[in-house]
Amino acid sequence: MKTLLSRLLPFGALLLALALPARAQESKRGFYEGNLTTGGRIVFFVQGNHALSVYVFDTAARQADFGGGAIAANGTFALTTQGNRIITGTVSKPSVTARVNALNVTATRIGFFGGSDDLGGRFTAIARSASSTMDVKFLIDSQGRIFFIGKQGATIIGGFGLVSILHASHGADDPPNHDVGDDHGQDPDEFEDHHEDPNDHEVRANFSLTLVSGQAMTGHIFFHHDILVGDLMLNGIQFTFRAPQESSANHLANISTRGFVTTGQGQLISGFVIRGGPKLVIIRALGPTLAASGVSPVLTDPTLKLFHGSTLIGQNDNWLSASNVTEIRGTQLPPLNAKESAVVMRLEPGAYTAVVTGADNGVGIALVEVYELDFD
Repeated sequence: MKTLLSRLLPFGALLLALALPARAQESKRGFYEGNLTTGGRIVFFVQGNHALSVYVFDTAARQADFGGGAIAANGTFALTTQGNRIITGTVSKPSVTARVNALNVTATRIGFFGGSDDLGGRFTAIARSASSTMDVKFLIDSQGRIFFIGKQGATIIGGFGLVSILHASHGADDPPNHDVGDDHGQDPDEFEDHHEDPNDHEVRANFSLTLVSGQAMTGHIFFHHDILVGDLMLNGIQFTFRAPQESSANHLANISTRGFVTTGQGQLISGFVIRGGPKLVIIRALGPTLAASGVSPVLTDPTLKLFHGSTLIGQNDNWLSASNVTEIRGTQLPPLNAKESAVVMRLEPGAYTAVVTGADNGVGIALVEVYELDFD
């Protein structure tokens, strides 16, 4: 894991926060997926707390469609798609509720971590065959689902299916047993000249999907340096593409503060500023595990609260009891002791404060840490 403090600044740079947008809060960025009651799927991609795109895969009407628009401060939106569908709704943290023409739909936010989080994201490119081109967009979520939109002139095609991971690695940073499957004879040089780099993150995969028109599509992809390179086969014609990942630049950063926690005003306080964003972070409050490093006396049961200004936006006591414990584990940075605390949250740009206290007014030495995660 790499450290880069230029992306996640310590509280000493608080004056910089005065120039940041006033929308600092938990970000709603991510994929929200749901079913159409008449048949098919709908995907909302929320880019922050201010803009979204929508992709409609209507199998009953055999039509694919897409569009985009702004999100108001109260979370509401209204847009018209390329196919003249009127979509209105509201974005909240767990879901998007919307009305698509005469249909009411609910799309649920997909978790950050899963079997395909190594290449999750939105990718856009021009796919080329021997005789034609097509504007294409791929959306890949953390659960191995892939959504495809293609446009040739005024014709829009689209469908959805599954990704099969053949190999995934983070080079020297690769956690034990992280490689998935084998190469099945796939040669990354089919897509791009490639030389081993122990610090590179790369993924090789196959995908298959069914268009709303009923046609099948298959392909191969190779993800490296934030670029998705691959090919797809449609109606016996092979297209190749090179698609950059559409996401904010994200780097793993870490800041930490250690101190003696007492009662009353003796809280341990750590401030940090996020620039760029939105950023996915894990914040940890450690106590018992410090004893292994000779620290004494440790805070035996630290509790953690996260504030934006005076507003409490996240909290935890004992990380295994957190509602998103699966996501905490997925960071590969969960606390080692069940009494320690953690919060995983995607945050908008701005200034934040993490506060550590002792459960039941306990006292002792604690450590509060903030990591920016490279999953976006």
